[in-house]
Amino acid sequence: MDIRLPREEISGIRIVLRHHRDDLAETMFAGVDGDRDRLRQFMPWVDIVKTVQDEERFIQEMHRTWKEGILFDFGIFDMKSGVYMGNIGVHSISWEHSHCELGYWIIGRFEGMGIISEAVGVLETEMFGMGFNKIEIHCDTTNERSRNIPGRLGYQLDGILRQQRMQHGRFVDDCVFSKLRSEWQTGQD
Repeated sequence: MDIRLPREEISGIRIVLRHHRDDLAETMFAGVDGDRDRLRQFMPWVDIVKTVQDEERFIQEMHRTWKEGILFDFGIFDMKSGVYMGNIGVHSISWEHSHCELGYWIIGRFEGMGIISEAVGVLETEMFGMGFNKIEIHCDTTNERSRNIPGRLGYQLDGILRQQRMQHGRFVDDCVFSKLRSEWQTGQD
């Protein structure tokens, strides 16, 4: 299996994606802690992040998984000001089958500005450029903002995974969207 690593910094038009540095823990925690109630609706990890040390452990784990080609996670930063706005990552990587999944979240005050759409576009270009054949995006069926992103970017709805996971004591359904390398290449012409 040929494992490749993405660039640690990828620029878009308004944003920069950066592999997490150790000094980001405080900033990342402040973003999560200040937006905890909104994020908790759809992000199952929010209640696990209780301290800056939790973020430090997360960042260390992201360094390990990055080196091993298991998971690539980036902070999303404003190109001009350098302000941290959220995270986007490459999850569920299958080198053998040439596919992966993108996951993302954004601090509420940056929601609705097209930041995540740009981040997904930048990261999908990197992943297809690395040779992946298929990229998926999974999201809660009730998260309309998140569901709109793949649709805007030309992903196809593959289906709904019924009662896919437990969140806050109840089963939730997930949408699965995907884009194939051939579809991405057609859009690049």
